Amino acid sequence: MIKTYGGSMKQHPAIEVEFKFFSTKIFDDVLWINFQKNLLIQSTSLENRDTLLAYLDKVAACDFIKAIVICSSLEESGHQAYINFFQAIKSKQNNLGLQRLCNAYASFILKIKELNKIIIHTACGNVLPLFLNLSLVCDYRIAADNTVYKNSYLDMGVLPIGGGAYFLSKMIGPGKTWELLALKKEYAAEEAMAYGIIDKIVPLNGFQPEVLRVAHQFGEVPGTTLSGLKRLIQFSTNDLKDYLEYENQEFFKIVHQHSYKQAVDPTTWTVL
Repeated sequence: MIKTYGGSMKQHPAIEVEFKFFSTKIFDDVLWINFQKNLLIQSTSLENRDTLLAYLDKVAACDFIKAIVICSSLEESGHQAYINFFQAIKSKQNNLGLQRLCNAYASFILKIKELNKIIIHTACGNVLPLFLNLSLVCDYRIAADNTVYKNSYLDMGVLPIGGGAYFLSKMIGPGKTWELLALKKEYAAEEAMAYGIIDKIVPLNGFQPEVLRVAHQFGEVPGTTLSGLKRLIQFSTNDLKDYLEYENQEFFKIVHQHSYKQAVDPTTWTVL
């Protein structure tokens, strides 16, 4: 449950919703979206995907909303959730769950890119690889000082999905992208900021009030200016849809190989 920390919060029953996949709250001109537990499993549901995309279309038509904050559940380990998900999926005869996951994330990423609002991504604790990649399409990224990113996909012998290679190569160049994506290691918020993939680090204690303060600062900018700036800044990503299709093709080439079926036991995870 998201609490209000100062400021007024009007009631908007059509926008403030509670689903098993996500819930939302309005803080003046800021919409806070909180994804629930079991994010990966929830993402394989076509109903959840369609509900989220339809909801975001409704938000796009709300002129009073200037900024959107995206937050994931803080109650589970991102790395272990990722490993558990892939272990469960690969034991099945088909890859329908993976296909739905890839489709859902691609659809969500493209929707974020199109939204006429500034999108602020937040990270706390142990971050899912998919959630890191999701953050890269967002307009501004804030991490708590306890945030740790792990390249969990390396443990499974698969590729990162969600546009990570696409965005990182544009943001930090090919060399640094290789460092972040190919080295089997974890890195904390300070290192992520040094690489330039997050924009602000704040203490976990008082995290939400600071995120809302930043979001309200963006909200002071005229909506037409915000949406216009977003179109200009996002112009270089107009080929994103083609990339995501290609990324999925490469991902499933590996998934269908025997080497993936014999993936490394997650207990062998090491940090370099």
